[in-house]
Amino acid sequence: MTIQIDYQLFSRVELFDNLTSEQLLEVLGTSDELVVLAGRTIYEAGHVERALYVLLSGTVEVDVSAPRAGERLLAQLGPGSVFGESSFFHASPHSATVRAQCDSRLIRIDREAFDKLLSEGNIAALRIAANASRILAERLQQADRFIVELLESIEDRKIHESWAKFRSAMGHSFGSSGASVGVGMAR
Repeated sequence: MTIQIDYQLFSRVELFDNLTSEQLLEVLGTSDELVVLAGRTIYEAGHVERALYVLLSGTVEVDVSAPRAGERLLAQLGPGSVFGESSFFHASPHSATVRAQCDSRLIRIDREAFDKLLSEGNIAALRIAANASRILAERLQQADRFIVELLESIEDRKIHESWAKFRSAMGHSFGSSGASVGVGMAR
């Protein structure tokens, strides 16, 4: 499907910061436009798909399975939001389910097509990768702050045991041997 270009709309998308109109056209030329009806699932947790989504209009909800927490809604995203980045940058199944709350228009950037642009030294792809890195870093910092607040608000032995387990898992996932990743707290 040919993507209808509304530069004013795309200029509000943080993922596309610092792209010229020509560079934006290069990326969109390898992308798909999707219209997802209200209530439809865009992707499910556990599904393997390497694509990055940009929400142009509508609203989507990001839902995680956390039965003991009572809450399932992780986030509600509006126009300009980017999602799917975890599986796009790291080949792994989606950790959440994303569903359209109302009729929504999206851009889907396929990882294979993106890799082709990168291999060609495409400046637009490099800028998108840099922008995505900044977005991911901001989200990680927000998660760090939330974890700190949660730990400070609950003085429960199980929470501290879970925290130690989390630190151990984070250190392991980065290929270190027993090292842990700090999140703004003294260890």
